[in-house]
Amino acid sequence: MAHRKLLLLLVLIPFLAGAAPSPETELSLLRRIEEVFSSVAERVKPAVVSIRAERLRVAASAPREGEGETPPHPEIPRFATGSGVIIDPRGYILTNNHVVADAETLIVRLSDNTPYRAAVVGTDPYTDLALLKIDVNRNLPAATLGNSDKVRVGQWAIAVGDPFGITRTFTVGVVSGIGRTGVGVARYEYFIQTDAAINRGNSGGPLLNIDGEVIGINTAIPSPGSGLGFSIPINMAKDVITHLRDSGQFVRGYLGVTIQPVADDMVHILGLPRAQGALVGSLLPDGPAKKAGIEVGDVIVGLDGKEIHDTAHLQRLVGWTPPGKAVKVDVVRSGRRKTMDITVTVLPGEGRPKPADIGPKSQQNGAYGMKLENLTPELMKQNQLGSPEGVLVREVESGSRAFHDGLRPGMVIRELIYRSPQEGAPPVRSGVRNLEDLENLLRRLPAGADVIARLVRGSTQGERSFFTVLHSLRGK
Repeated sequence: MAHRKLLLLLVLIPFLAGAAPSPETELSLLRRIEEVFSSVAERVKPAVVSIRAERLRVAASAPREGEGETPPHPEIPRFATGSGVIIDPRGYILTNNHVVADAETLIVRLSDNTPYRAAVVGTDPYTDLALLKIDVNRNLPAATLGNSDKVRVGQWAIAVGDPFGITRTFTVGVVSGIGRTGVGVARYEYFIQTDAAINRGNSGGPLLNIDGEVIGINTAIPSPGSGLGFSIPINMAKDVITHLRDSGQFVRGYLGVTIQPVADDMVHILGLPRAQGALVGSLLPDGPAKKAGIEVGDVIVGLDGKEIHDTAHLQRLVGWTPPGKAVKVDVVRSGRRKTMDITVTVLPGEGRPKPADIGPKSQQNGAYGMKLENLTPELMKQNQLGSPEGVLVREVESGSRAFHDGLRPGMVIRELIYRSPQEGAPPVRSGVRNLEDLENLLRRLPAGADVIARLVRGSTQGERSFFTVLHSLRGK
């Protein structure tokens, strides 16, 4: 498909210039464009990664437990694959939220096929974006982020990713449209549309311009083979990335209204010059709009001096307004324009505490995202444990570093095994009797040390222990 487009373009160029095409001219132009695409592929390939997400489900019928048999409640892994792009040499990777959502384990493979366990820095389901981090001892090749506001229909578009698990596949097309909404995959949509082939597995990979700059993050296709693909504009992603890196989430502004489009046959009745703005259908109790005097039936046509085109435009502008900021909202009511001052508040459900805010400080490793507690006789009985030694995992924040290392409530950390990266250094085994022991061990970990934890779970047939690598607790 892309080859036919190139040939058609090359045939038309000489005619548009008033000259008849020659085979030599066509081949020369084709080779020059081909060289550009090859150069982009070589330059960007090291910054594109494969992502394997493992999600667990409990088996329908667990085998009986016995000596040497599977522990109780076995879980069957389900795997999903996607793509991502390195945006920072320190190991930050941008991808789609739907690629990593609810994953127990995330494995990222670099262009040299080296696997790394990835931690989720933050996610934003409303834009379908997620920021991951892998710990590496070197700078990684990062992609250059472009300016999606400068994207124009008809420009070249290059999609990169792992469709159907086929790694680092490059497909070429054009930008078919910009500002697409109503696709139905995210709450905040303003997609770049392209006919560059995007398939299952491409999600999270970059959409590039002819300069090899990232202009979007591939996220959706209506159906396989449809010739339609949608990418999140990179400028929208840049705002989200900053918030995710700083706080793990993107907290949005909120007016407290439900809105609908202004239909063409409503324009005259509402006293508008054309179909524009967002018609207020209802007001949420105690919301900022209701407090400011906005009424049902008002048409919001402006926000802080910016004309509102439609409902999606208003949602984006309000969502990207910092909570607590006072804005001027222009409405048309009964054909007359009014301006109101409104202080934007936090979108309900956002502004959740970070893992470090959960539980008493003395009983948690906040940065790791879990709450720990010393064992008491009551806790031993509740968890069917036979020994008071160890530290009980009471809570694990979903998506935290502890979560992605496989730690779950009810597990007991009874021993750490670590090994310094220094050549010839032997493994060191240290028992964990209580929180103080664990904290002292973590403080003493050599820089770059790899860590294994011996975990214990209680059962009616006694304790069962197993080992897991704590990738995110590598010594700093």
